[in-house]
Amino acid sequence: MPAIRKTMLTVAALAGIALTSQPAFAQAQASGSWRAYTGTNFSGPDTTFSGEVGECKYVGDNWNDKTRSAKSSTATTRVELWDNADCTGGSIVIDGSGYYAIGAWVSAYRVSSV
Repeated sequence: MPAIRKTMLTVAALAGIALTSQPAFAQAQASGSWRAYTGTNFSGPDTTFSGEVGECKYVGDNWNDKTRSAKSSTATTRVELWDNADCTGGSIVIDGSGYYAIGAWVSAYRVSSV
């Protein structure tokens, strides 16, 4: 009997170690990207921004209020462009076809779907 009990305790201990040593299940976050242009009609200097779905991101001091046209990286990716750095105020939604003329107000973005 003591041998069986010792074996069961060893198995239980090993199983516990195996269970606790496994990484926690992490759900993969979807991400998307979009391209901003300083000129209308998708012209001029440009840069690519990316982020996870639902995450509000500031465009940075170099691009704040400088985007004049923009489009997402794919036809199915939707990105909200926001007036304020905390994704509040006015907004538009761009996709792969984009917006060819945007006023001087884009400060933040949030990928809404990919």
